[in-house]
Amino acid sequence: MKRVFALLAVVVGLALAQVPAYPENTVGVGYGVGRGLILQGSTGLPLSPLGIDTGLDFEAIVPTSFDNLEVWALFKLNLFPALVVADLPLSAGLALDLSYNTQSRLLGLHLGPIASLEIPGGALSGYVGLGYEGGFNLAYGLGGRLYLEPIALEVGLSDRYPLKVALVYLW
Repeated sequence: MKRVFALLAVVVGLALAQVPAYPENTVGVGYGVGRGLILQGSTGLPLSPLGIDTGLDFEAIVPTSFDNLEVWALFKLNLFPALVVADLPLSAGLALDLSYNTQSRLLGLHLGPIASLEIPGGALSGYVGLGYEGGFNLAYGLGGRLYLEPIALEVGLSDRYPLKVALVYLW
C-alpha cells in the first residue's frame, strides 16, 4: 500500500499530461470542455541523438469561431525508457512545448519533465513545464489512455483545457 501511495504521489506531483513520454504514431480527434474541437497527432522523429528516442506531439484547438485557434507542439526526449516502479514500466524524459493562440497573439514556450507509467491496458502520462507565455507561466496536465488496439480512448486535463476526451488511432 505504501508503494502505491508513493507512486500516486509521484504521478500527481509531476502533474501528468495527456501525451506519453515515449514516441508513438497517432492521429485523433477530441473535444475540450469549454474549448471546442481538438485535432491531435504524434509521431516518432527519425533523429536519435546518442540513441535517445525523440517524438513530436501536436494539437490544434478549433473553437466554434475560427478567430481563436490555438496550436500546441511538444518535442520530447525519452531519456529513461525502461524504468520500473512497483513492477510497472515507467518512461521519463524531457519535453519542450511551443504554443500559439491567434486571438491573444501569445506565443508560449515551456521546458520540463515528462513521464509515462504503463498500467495494464493503458498508460498514465505526464508533463509539467516552466516557461513564458505573456509572462512567467507553468504548463501542466493530468491524463490517461485506455488502449483498445488499434485505437485508444484518452481523457486529460491541462492548462489548455479543463477536460478533454479524445479518440486516437495508433499505427
